[in-house]
Amino acid sequence: MNFKHRIRLVHNLLLAVIVLWTAPTLAQTLTLRAATETAKGEDTALMIEYFKESLERLSNGAVKVNDFYGGTLGNQRQLQEQVQLGTLEVMATGSDITEINPKYGIFDLPFLFKDRAHAFRVLDGEVGKSLADSTLSTKGVHVLAYGELGFRQITNKVRPILSPKDLEGLKIRVPSNKVRLAAFKALGAAATPVPYKELYTSLQQGVVDGQENPLFSIAALSLWDVQKYVSLTNHVFSPSYLLTNEKWLQGLSPANRDLILRAASEAQSKQRAALASGDAEIVAKLKQRGMQVDTPNPEPFIKATESVWKEFGDPELVQKISAMR
Repeated sequence: MNFKHRIRLVHNLLLAVIVLWTAPTLAQTLTLRAATETAKGEDTALMIEYFKESLERLSNGAVKVNDFYGGTLGNQRQLQEQVQLGTLEVMATGSDITEINPKYGIFDLPFLFKDRAHAFRVLDGEVGKSLADSTLSTKGVHVLAYGELGFRQITNKVRPILSPKDLEGLKIRVPSNKVRLAAFKALGAAATPVPYKELYTSLQQGVVDGQENPLFSIAALSLWDVQKYVSLTNHVFSPSYLLTNEKWLQGLSPANRDLILRAASEAQSKQRAALASGDAEIVAKLKQRGMQVDTPNPEPFIKATESVWKEFGDPELVQKISAMR
């Protein structure tokens, strides 16, 4: 074999290696179910929508996702139980994740995060990984991605909330979450747990006077029809979570498992970007719909909820998060 033939052979071998290295992962045919309690188009539901879109594209259609919204397969707590049992493959959830791993309650401490960038440094770093690891080891649930619900704001139909005193006597809907319950009790409100699926009806029927949710949810639920006042308190930053059953995940082919992880990563990036870009536009829309939007001084709220940090804050975890501000 002469020198030119050797060069050509080496060249062809290198091309073959490059093709194999860069070729799309070959997926095996698979159908899975992904569900959430929120309606299609809402913040948590976007995690499912983007995950489905990415996974079906990355697999060239070999992997199909049957998606379920609006609680058709159960409320968040029921869906979480199904994922733990392995009867549901994938779900998106929010504050109710504390039912799986109470350590996630750290994110419900009021005024913990400075801004979105701070929250994502925490979620994408050592703290987020350690919480995901503990969820996996104790419950067999794999946290595929951390999205966001955003900073939570207070709405009600009675009066503007400019200080904690304005919350006294108001029935404010909160998730079934002991940290959030304690925070609103500390602020003087009658904190009332109501499932998210029943939120609008509860406001409409006067079961509660108000609620607290990120701007995206306030707009998605058209709360201007049943609420008058919005207070931009930014009292809690809520992540959203894409979850799967670890035993099911590990039972997949390596190719399909890799595709699911890649699709989850894409869903995380897309969902965060979608929510972060819309706050100013949503505030303008709320005003156009007749809602009064106020931005109260946060200091009295921070002072009123100091007891919640003392009762529920893990000192070591709080220190780590605070150091990343």
